[in-house]
Amino acid sequence: MSHQSRAEKTAEYSTGRHSRVLRGLAEVLRESGYGEYYSSFNPLVQQPVRWHACLMSAPPRLRSLLRLLLLAEAVPRGDVEPAIGELVPHLIEMGLLLELDEGRLKTPNLCLLPVIGNWLFCQRPMPNPTLYFGDDSVALLLRLRPRHGGACLDLCAGPGVQSLHCGRIAGTVDSVEINPVAAMLASINSVMNGLEERVTVRCGSLFEPVKGRSFDTIVANPPLLPFPSGIDYPFVGHGGDDGMRVTRAILDGLPPALAPGGTAQIIGTSLEVQGAPEIVPELRGWAATHGMDVLLTLVSRRPLRRGSVFFEGLVATSAACFEPGADTSKIAEALEGLLELRGASHLASWFLHVKRGDGSLDVMDLTQSQQSNGWYVDTT
Repeated sequence: MSHQSRAEKTAEYSTGRHSRVLRGLAEVLRESGYGEYYSSFNPLVQQPVRWHACLMSAPPRLRSLLRLLLLAEAVPRGDVEPAIGELVPHLIEMGLLLELDEGRLKTPNLCLLPVIGNWLFCQRPMPNPTLYFGDDSVALLLRLRPRHGGACLDLCAGPGVQSLHCGRIAGTVDSVEINPVAAMLASINSVMNGLEERVTVRCGSLFEPVKGRSFDTIVANPPLLPFPSGIDYPFVGHGGDDGMRVTRAILDGLPPALAPGGTAQIIGTSLEVQGAPEIVPELRGWAATHGMDVLLTLVSRRPLRRGSVFFEGLVATSAACFEPGADTSKIAEALEGLLELRGASHLASWFLHVKRGDGSLDVMDLTQSQQSNGWYVDTT
């Protein structure tokens, strides 16, 4: 879809003009066994290589849907028409399918995932995503306990996976996303799951679209990776020099937005200096100033130096933002310089649980048992 057509169609999704089509697609997939295939793989990690490797084990009628909607491949129209034939013209009109030459269909680099009872259109795994869903999305999702019937705010919502989950439990969800294309996709996802009456998608920056309101549950999955400010990195991950650029803005706006008895849950990372996350003193001061009780749960600490897996992964991801053949040595030098300047040796991954209280910070450090996974303790 062009940006113009996306903008034009956003209102149509929110008013439910295409709700019959989207819910019809959901029903076809529910009956087809599509979810049985996807759920047979580790749901915590996107694994397109493994999805493809096992594809021939699926029945032919299911195989065409998997190729089209899970693997984002080009598929002959005749192969998918037995399953979703009457929906195809409408999905093309909406921009969820593209009509290629030789009668082939393809999504615009979107895949459709069944995630804990909801259908989620998101971008297929790729180096420079803009409509992001990843392992951190799932890690945060599994921690959410929204207040039943309460008001929920989802910040940095992306395609809306947290909003969809909260929409099954909370009374209302305001889903805020600064990227208009991601906001449009979140609207599509809310309609497809029959949640448009509970989930309101707002395109804007953090608390601005809901200024003056308070919420029982606030959830945020902001850009969270530390990376030199002057070097390109995917927008969905670039958290500034210390990874806290957007998270600080969320913390600044949190006290007036959190209702009495409410909770906020935020996922993030922090550079580690002299054996401790450098964010701890700042969080302690913030909690005391605003009368918030904060539980900081540390789940992993990964070496962040040249040659380490995570360091090289950050460099490679940044390089994907540039033209092919970009000089990765300059990216590595910039990152290494940042780490040296801050005296950082590791990257700590954590979750915040925030509520009103006496202004205390508790640190639950589980990293002594952690082996390898960035968002989960693994004692095996």
